[in-house]
Amino acid sequence: MKQVILIFFIGALLLFAGCSSETTTSTQTELIKVKIASLPVVQGLPVYLAYEKGYFKDAGLDVELVKIDAPNLIIDALLSGQIDMTSPSGALGIAGIANHKNPGKIKVYAVAGGTKEAPTANILVSPNSTIKSIADLKWKKFGILAGTIQWRTIVRHILAENGLDMNKDVIIVELAPGLQAQALASRQIDALIALEPISTIIQEKRIGKIIVPGPSEDIIADPFYAGAGIVRVDFAKANPQTTKKVIGVINKAIDEIEKDPQDARKYLKGYTPLTDDVIVNVPMPIFKVCEELNEKDIDAINSFYEIFTLYGVVEGRINIDNLLYCEV
Repeated sequence: MKQVILIFFIGALLLFAGCSSETTTSTQTELIKVKIASLPVVQGLPVYLAYEKGYFKDAGLDVELVKIDAPNLIIDALLSGQIDMTSPSGALGIAGIANHKNPGKIKVYAVAGGTKEAPTANILVSPNSTIKSIADLKWKKFGILAGTIQWRTIVRHILAENGLDMNKDVIIVELAPGLQAQALASRQIDALIALEPISTIIQEKRIGKIIVPGPSEDIIADPFYAGAGIVRVDFAKANPQTTKKVIGVINKAIDEIEKDPQDARKYLKGYTPLTDDVIVNVPMPIFKVCEELNEKDIDAINSFYEIFTLYGVVEGRINIDNLLYCEV
């Protein structure tokens, strides 16, 4: 009888050890190193703040920040597995196009954008320019963010709504964010559509003025979410807890930005071209993780996506519901 009990006890120990080992192995398959890409723009702030304040480390994550200057290159890096996620500075339009053409590779966990009253992208001209409206851009050089179907389509739509053909009436000049202010100041371009903080830098340096705030409701949508936090689906599936932790940290940073935007602004330094005297004036985007999106947000995003169908970028319609990553 004692032998039977001893054998049962040893068997139970081995079974428990096996289960424990299996659980540990499962946990250990999760990666704690995460590569997060960002454009050098204000929409990346939640990641900058979280990184500088050590929130990723506190969550047991080893985050590597990767600066990329063109939105299309960010999507390429995601699809090729060079990065795992993006800050909310990824391009929502390009993400929608990429997922529509090759479904199931990427998902959106957050968005970033602005409203007509607080835009995060503006159309600017030189201080003494005679250009007063979009219609005045005929035969002019118009600067846009380089290498992105998203902004080419947005600009095409803006021009078309004002009676201009992008391919015939306007000279489009593609520029990386770091070259845009210089190009306007030196008159290499006549006008520019610029994301923040470039728009604020141009105004603070008195090298340009806003003629159209937006894009917003009368042009695209209001609110207008051009930015997106994007995650690679295969990474998220292989590392669900790690992905959940990253998004949780970013959401924590978003809460801090909302509660004290003035203090949060200082974390833009070093990650964007902003200097101390300009940082205080840069407008804050709206940041939302996907669980916080309301009906108005969803309608606005789908209205934005309609322009890609309108101009033949995609066949059929892009729907944001098919793109959201809300499993946190």
